[in-house]
Amino acid sequence: MSGILNSLRIMWFSLAFVAIDLEAKFSDLLSEQGSRPAVAFIGAQLFNIVWTLLWAYLLFGGVLLPVPDIK
Repeated sequence: MSGILNSLRIMWFSLAFVAIDLEAKFSDLLSEQGSRPAVAFIGAQLFNIVWTLLWAYLLFGGVLLPVPDIK
């Protein structure tokens, strides 16, 4: 049962992030205030990607926590 619940949790978590990106309308962002909102949105997304990859590396790459020995 735990495996099914974990799969559902991951699926809904991923869908939440996809929905955030789908809600953004780049045509509206580009037409407002000389495209400054579009640049801010893209910059924030890039920062979020780099930040997430950094933490994933630190937590799961054996830097902060030991790598689990899965056999």
